[in-house]
Amino acid sequence: MHKFALTAASITSKGKGTLHFPFLSRLLVKKRAMDRDDPPKAAICSHLVERTHRHVLRITFFGIGTSIFLLFSPNAAFSDSPGMEIVFLGTGGPRAEGRAASCDAVLINGQPRFFVDVGSGAFTRLGELHLALDQVDTIFLTHLHIDHTADLASMMKARGAVSDQTIHFDIFGPSGAGDYPSTSRFVELLFGEGGAWAYLKHFGIPISWTTHDIPNDLSASPAVVLETKGGVKVSGVTTHHGDAPELAYRIEFNGRNVTFSGDMDPAGLPNLTKLAAETDLLIFNCAVLDPPGSPKELYDRHSPPKRTAEVSKAAHVHRLILTHIPPLVDRARKQY
Repeated sequence: MHKFALTAASITSKGKGTLHFPFLSRLLVKKRAMDRDDPPKAAICSHLVERTHRHVLRITFFGIGTSIFLLFSPNAAFSDSPGMEIVFLGTGGPRAEGRAASCDAVLINGQPRFFVDVGSGAFTRLGELHLALDQVDTIFLTHLHIDHTADLASMMKARGAVSDQTIHFDIFGPSGAGDYPSTSRFVELLFGEGGAWAYLKHFGIPISWTTHDIPNDLSASPAVVLETKGGVKVSGVTTHHGDAPELAYRIEFNGRNVTFSGDMDPAGLPNLTKLAAETDLLIFNCAVLDPPGSPKELYDRHSPPKRTAEVSKAAHVHRLILTHIPPLVDRARKQY
C-alpha cells in the first residue's frame, strides 16, 4: 500500500470539482490534451489515473478549506457511497483567514453521522455543501478551545431544524482541569437550566443530550468509548495540549479506520502512537513549523512536523493528512 503525507491545503480548486495532489493533476492535464491529439495515448493515461485513484485516495474540494476524503479498499472501484467519508469543514487555525476552524464530519454509508470538533466557520461550510443533518447525533470534542467548539450550538440548532421528532445527542469530550470545565459542565453552561441558550431544548423540536466526560489520564491506554449497532467503533485516548485537557479519537467501520489527533504537544505523542497503530489515515493538526519557525510559546502546545513524521513512522500509519493550518504554516508551505 502506498504511504504518503498530504496537506489538506496543498491543492486549490476553482469552485466545485475534483482535484488531486500534483502528480494526479499533471496526469489529468495530459489526458485532456491527449483526448484531442492522440486518443490511444489518452486511453493509457486514463487507465493510469484510474489505477492511481484506486491505490491512493480521492479528495474533492468545494471552495476554500473544505474537502472530502473517501476511504475505500485500495483494490476496489469507486463507489457512489463508500463505507466511510471524512469531510473537512475547516482546515485552519483560530485566525479569521478563510479556512474556517477545525471540524471534520464523518459520513457512514453516504450519510453524515458524527462531528469531530465543531470550530467556528464549520456551520457555514456545512450549508455550502448542503450536507444532510438528519442522522447526526454524536459529537466528539478533542478539547474545549474556542476554535474547536464555537459552532456547537449552531450545529445542534441546525439539526433540530431538519427533524420532526425528538433529538438526542451524545457529546464526548475531556474532563475538566484548571480553567477548563468538564465537557458536561461546558454543555450545561450552554444549554442547561440558566445556561446561555437554555431555550434550545424547548425551541421547536425537543433536544436532549448525554455528555461523556473522558478522564484526563495520560497513563491510560486507548479505550473504546462508543460502539454502535451499525458497526461503528470509536476509541479515545488522553493526549496533551499545554494546560488544556485533550483527547485523540479513532473511528473504525467496515474494516477501515481513521485517527484524529486534535491539537497536542510532544508529551501526548506516545499515546497517539498507540491509538494510531496501523491506521488507514491519520489526520494531524499542524499548527507550527519545525523550530525555530514558529513563536516559541506555541511549542508548549503543539508538535512540529518532524515529530509528526516520527509518530507516523512508528505507528506504521498508511496515510497522513495535515490540517488545522495557520497562516504562518500556509505561507511557509507555499515557498516549497
